[in-house]
Amino acid sequence: MPKPVDQPSASGQRGADTEPTADSSERVEWRDISRESPPTTPATTEPSASVTGRIRAQAGESLTIEAEGVTVTLVGVPKVALDDLLYAHQQSSAADGETTRYCALFDIENTSDTPLHWLSRRTTFIGSDGYTYERAHVSIDSAELAPGCHTNHVQIEPRCRARVITPVEELPDGVDVSAVIHTVAVNVGANQRFRFTL
Repeated sequence: MPKPVDQPSASGQRGADTEPTADSSERVEWRDISRESPPTTPATTEPSASVTGRIRAQAGESLTIEAEGVTVTLVGVPKVALDDLLYAHQQSSAADGETTRYCALFDIENTSDTPLHWLSRRTTFIGSDGYTYERAHVSIDSAELAPGCHTNHVQIEPRCRARVITPVEELPDGVDVSAVIHTVAVNVGANQRFRFTL
């Protein structure tokens, strides 16, 4: 039975017993995969010039949950045009057939002394319509992403970090992602279930 860990707000705050690290998401160096950038603003207003800033403009502040042996940050869930990120055989042949999906962008830190396995197939999404949606059945070419960013499975060594992008299946018109849930299987003890409520 998974042990649930919930992050119920979009404020970037963790549970009442811990305080967020001030720069927890700024350490994540995501390639700019956001579909649209916000309007240009004067340089003095920063930080939306950064990739994480653009993700926040679309998807709100990052959410971080600390649990025993692992810290997981949901950097954001922006809409991403995937065509140039897919393997060539999956790219649309039609010029107007753009594949756009919401994508969960995770930064995971293994704070334990044993390797941790992160599997994208263990990520599910709750839509604003209350229905559960799975990850999209498309294969993203990790060579098109920033170094250290993974798409399906990664083994994270003790005291190390990884970035993972997980696209959601196509949602019905007018439906957004309202929650992201991921279950981490651990070798000893109960599985850990992370729920990020947007």
